[in-house]
Amino acid sequence: MGGAVAALVVAFLTWAVPLLGITMGLWFYVLVANLPGVAFAVTALTKIPNTSEVERFIRYTWACNFAYIALSVVFAVPLAVLFLMMMLVGG
Repeated sequence: MGGAVAALVVAFLTWAVPLLGITMGLWFYVLVANLPGVAFAVTALTKIPNTSEVERFIRYTWACNFAYIALSVVFAVPLAVLFLMMMLVGG
């Protein structure tokens, strides 16, 4: 059960980049939200008595988490550059 909870926490932490994008007014960053990872983690928590099902959904959750972390890096770099440019220009 601890692995499923950890995967769920990490899945929610992957929402940091989309939330940062939304606060900057870039609505399309919602597309980077890790909804499948959260769904798989919740499904793993609902299948607690069946250990093989729980482990399978935990693997799916971690696969989604790692994919979304890689995708977040791709989206976070332009956000960081945009933020730095805004700070330098004073806008």
